[in-house]
Parts: sequence; C-alpha cells; structure tokens
Amino acid sequence: MAIMDIEAIKQVLRSWLEEGYLEGELSVEPEWYVLWQPEELEEFNRDYQIAEYAPGFLTFGGNGGGELLVVNEAEEVFYMPSIGIAPESAIKIANSLQEFKGYMQQ
Repeated sequence: MAIMDIEAIKQVLRSWLEEGYLEGELSVEPEWYVLWQPEELEEFNRDYQIAEYAPGFLTFGGNGGGELLVVNEAEEVFYMPSIGIAPESAIKIANSLQEFKGYMQQ
C-alpha cells in the first residue's frame, strides 16, 4: 500500500473502530493509543504538517500524550513526538498495521 493511498488507511481505521478499537492500552511503547476518525485523517495530517516535516509518513492516531502514531509507505508503524516531527525521530513498533493491531487492547 502506498502511503498516499489515504483511503486504504481510512478503511483499516473504519474496520478497527467497528470492532471497538478507539483507544486503549498497547502492549508496546508508547503504551496507549487513540485512533483518529477516518474522516479526520487529512485534517490531522495537514495540522501536524506531516508531509512537510516527515515526508513518507501518515499519522493515524496518537497516544494522548504528545506522540503520534504514524505509518510509512511500507506499512510499518512508528511513533514520533508531535513536537519535533521528523523521520529520524520515528521509533518503529510494528512491521505492519496488522501486527500493530495485535498490540492494541480494547
């Protein structure tokens, strides 16, 4: 999946939200997740200026404490600080969105 295919990310989020995943504990750092609503993805990515400061990434959630959950073009999941957003600040936590889902608790 190409990162610019925001519709595919929205579909993943819709399915997770339908299953009851909105926010909860993560069994990996940053230990908590909050998923953005699919219809708000463009707005969050624009507001955080992801394309400018972390090209190749797309935010789909956060941890409620100043860190963003992001996915790259290879569908790997990372978290990075919302202040000081930069590709080099990304910390990998999952090799895929599916693996990341396995770390989420409802």
